[in-house]
Amino acid sequence: MNCRMMSPATRNVTRCHVAVRRGITVSAAGTRVTRCPRVVAQTPPMGDAPSQSPSGQNNLRSKKPTKKTSLNVAAPIAPPAPITPDKEAPKETRKIRVRIDNVWYDMSGWAAAHPGGARWIRWFDGRDATAVFYALHSYGPNGSDVSMRRLQKLPRCEAPEDVPGRYASRYDTTEQGGTLPTADDQGTMEAFQELRVKLEKDGYFKRDILKEAWALVSVLALYGLGTAVAFTHPIAATLLLGLGMQQAGWLAHDYIHGRGAWCANMRWFGAVFNGHSAEWWAQKHSLHHCFTNEEELDHDIMMEPFFFMRSPTESGRPDSPWRKYQHIYGYPLISIMYWLWRAHSVQCVFERKDVKEAALLSVNYLWLALCMPWQVAIGSIFVGGFLVGGLVSATHQSEEIMLAGDQPDYIAGQFRSTRDAEAQFGPIETWLWGGMDTQLTHHLLPSLPRYKYHEVRPIIIEWARSRGIEYRMSPSTKILSDNFATLKRVALQ
Repeated sequence: MNCRMMSPATRNVTRCHVAVRRGITVSAAGTRVTRCPRVVAQTPPMGDAPSQSPSGQNNLRSKKPTKKTSLNVAAPIAPPAPITPDKEAPKETRKIRVRIDNVWYDMSGWAAAHPGGARWIRWFDGRDATAVFYALHSYGPNGSDVSMRRLQKLPRCEAPEDVPGRYASRYDTTEQGGTLPTADDQGTMEAFQELRVKLEKDGYFKRDILKEAWALVSVLALYGLGTAVAFTHPIAATLLLGLGMQQAGWLAHDYIHGRGAWCANMRWFGAVFNGHSAEWWAQKHSLHHCFTNEEELDHDIMMEPFFFMRSPTESGRPDSPWRKYQHIYGYPLISIMYWLWRAHSVQCVFERKDVKEAALLSVNYLWLALCMPWQVAIGSIFVGGFLVGGLVSATHQSEEIMLAGDQPDYIAGQFRSTRDAEAQFGPIETWLWGGMDTQLTHHLLPSLPRYKYHEVRPIIIEWARSRGIEYRMSPSTKILSDNFATLKRVALQ
């Protein structure tokens, strides 16, 4: 977007983001104040914590927040901008150039046809999307080659020139052209690509029919048993169905990430068993993977006004009078996660006028309404949401939080923003995590079957060690306590 088309407030935010990238502190009005060390463009050593002041705040200046609380700042796990086609997107009048495997592609014509929406292509204009392409697309060895065949048909082009106004992401406009990986990040990415090829040859991306069957049958058993005793043993039914909903969430997550005929044919699973739209969730979750821990883009960390990962005096966003208590109500409130996902799913289905997915969601709501007491239906959704939200949020929220557009290349960014959990209570806890205790391995290889993560993790740890990269992993109890400490620190600022 051309800066002259922006509102004054938007221009100020844009100047702030650009200045921070160049090592300049800016005031609320967007004016230059003083020269300071580059806080983002220079990638810190892997594993280092973000630069902070003695008070614990990141070294950024922001405008003073208003007292008014806005419920639209970043609704928890909110839909990532419009899920409907980009109605507001202007017609492209210049080339959109994206680099994959060191080849520049002209994606101007492909943007509108991209299954995920044109905005994804525009976000990577002038950038290298190699690692993101292999992480989230079907390229052959991970079960399907649909995306690779489409890519090979696109026209190639020259690298983009430095054109004023070329943007690196939706929320960041630079005058330097798109952002390409540093030499170190490029080396890391290429080395990881070699590791990926080795894992492919060793068969780690192939799905095991027996393990797939066990994962599905165990979820169906929880649902069946919970439904059977719903009227006679409501408390037991609530717990059984809550556990079933959590495990169904992990399974639906695996189906949407996975590639190949089996996963494609099971995309309906989350809608029928949990009332979660596959299309809405895929958009939201892909944002989380592409821009992990980037403010404004990753809605898994943008949970204001309910949870603040940075104080309003630091971020410049509206405050909430309840922020001072967030470490107290934090974990109980996370139980609303599944309710929020249901609400956003319904909203998405109506906006997209998706009759097929509306029918799938209806099956879930009819089951809840007719096959159990309302108390069991409501309670089980709270239990399932708590078991999912309480685990996965902790593996990111206490890690480095980055401004939109300031994340390094995909691979390097995952090592900075994600941490694995070491289960402390044996196989039952590992089962509850549903594979997400290997969160960093999952972020590096999203289309890998989740039951392969524990096999692959030692290989990635050794690869990281050989390159001097810290593979972050902590006991699950420490991760949860660190997350509580983060909520409390921000609450008291």
